[in-house]
Amino acid sequence: MRTLWGMVLAIALLGLAAPLHAQEPGPARPRLEELRRRVRQRVAQRIQQDLNLTPDQMQRLRGTVGTYADRRRDLEARQRSLREALGGQLRPGLAATPDSVARLTDELLDVRVRYAESFRDEQRELSGYLDPVQRAKLMLLRERLTNRVQEFRRRRPFMER
Repeated sequence: MRTLWGMVLAIALLGLAAPLHAQEPGPARPRLEELRRRVRQRVAQRIQQDLNLTPDQMQRLRGTVGTYADRRRDLEARQRSLREALGGQLRPGLAATPDSVARLTDELLDVRVRYAESFRDEQRELSGYLDPVQRAKLMLLRERLTNRVQEFRRRRPFMER
């Protein structure tokens, strides 16, 4: 089952990763799973209602969103890995290896481009079953959800990301 943030944003076409503490086993896990399920359900209802989607469109949207969210999570993980490696090369007091820095920088830029291209590819796929108005509404819903998540995280800096 996908994580709360992953599903919420996957449904909203973002696919952000869940907080790390949500993946840890513990006594709060069943309650957390129920909360995730309710949030996913509410977001899906809101999207279906606001976009006036048919059940078939909603099913196809879930498939598209899941596919591209998975791809973006993989790209995000690769970006983190590359930034870590680049940070290791650029530590104060250590001589950076220019070839390694160049390779890591180029690869990081390539991953960022692929990440951005995934949104365009996703929109192309969505255009096969959503009309332009539905796609635009979905894009705005996604931006609002992203802004809310970012604001929530800013207000709760003690939470793991």
